[in-house]
Amino acid sequence: MATRPRKVRRKPIRISYEEFRNSVDADACCAGSAGDSTTALATMVAREIEDRRPAAALEDLLSQGEGMPVHGVWHHALVGEVLLVCLRNAGYPISEELIDEVVDRGRQMPGGSCGFLGACGALASAGSAYAILLGSTPVATEARERLLEFSAKLAERLAEVGGSRCCKKSSYVALEVARPALAGIGLELPSEEFEGRCRFFADNETCDLDDCVYFARAR
Repeated sequence: MATRPRKVRRKPIRISYEEFRNSVDADACCAGSAGDSTTALATMVAREIEDRRPAAALEDLLSQGEGMPVHGVWHHALVGEVLLVCLRNAGYPISEELIDEVVDRGRQMPGGSCGFLGACGALASAGSAYAILLGSTPVATEARERLLEFSAKLAERLAEVGGSRCCKKSSYVALEVARPALAGIGLELPSEEFEGRCRFFADNETCDLDDCVYFARAR
């Protein structure tokens, strides 16, 4: 009589946040050691932006840092900050206190949150800016509902774009989705073309190249 093979109980794959940080080069990890200092510098420089086009402004800002890793927690603060600064430049009453607030919220998002929490920091940064503009809080009703709808659109677009982790890709998604959402609450920003505009692909070892809608194919 043949014996039945024993079932092998497979343990779920687990890796802790610390294990992840320690298993990759610091510059390649969202939670790299340079994160805090780079975020502080980038968010300070972002205050001086004069452009009204968020994607163009963010590209110019992130191109200034020589040797800056393509991925990093600074995106968690910068995306929302750039949106608010560009709105201020467009003539809307955006105070320094509001800009401080969006940066503070972004700095609370841990590195690697996209893969560990299912909440991309760059998207959350745009969500923070939108929440501030709506006056959303945990006990709000209509504003909170609109914020959650916006957050769902952000996540849906990033999942649709798909591919590997890329902070620049996430930033483009955030700004692309944010413009019509802001227009829906009476805050207009200039139109920008997003497809094929990425200038950072050469620095990204895990770039999806032609599989990414933002990859600069023949520009």
